[in-house]
Amino acid sequence: MSGPDPYLRQLAEGGFVEADAARFRAAWERLETTYFDRIAAITEPLTGWRDRFRAAAIETARLVEAHPAEARFLAVDALATGELGRELQGAFASRIAALLDTARDELPDPDRVPKVTSAWIAAMFFDRVYRRCATPDGPDLPSQLPELMFLAVSAYFGTEAGLRELIPSP
Repeated sequence: MSGPDPYLRQLAEGGFVEADAARFRAAWERLETTYFDRIAAITEPLTGWRDRFRAAAIETARLVEAHPAEARFLAVDALATGELGRELQGAFASRIAALLDTARDELPDPDRVPKVTSAWIAAMFFDRVYRRCATPDGPDLPSQLPELMFLAVSAYFGTEAGLRELIPSP
């Protein structure tokens, strides 16, 4: 991500103005594209859903901490724009859920895990990102990753696999 977009500061300080909808959408699309390109680059060489998910979760947490204005724009400020923000967040969450749902491809019985599981995991992460951005003095996102990894991995691969996410790698 390059330098901060001046529009993000303007939005955070003055709130959303309908006349700026095109600027809002352009900033959103730039950040969303940058995010998904980064996640693709990080996960592309990895095999196995858990390794890709772990790498994406770690990178997401790093990005939130390194780029708080951009993270706040996507998670918090977008909610104040009304329909436009909800529409863009919904599409963003759907893209993330589609990536998460690929875990079912590794299961012997993919129908054992409801398709809605991926949306639940995305919502869980979004909630933590939202809280981090809305209350910056709260716990940092990287410190929350073991718990989030446990919940996500357990949802697809069972509690035993999830518990392994709580044990630090040597």
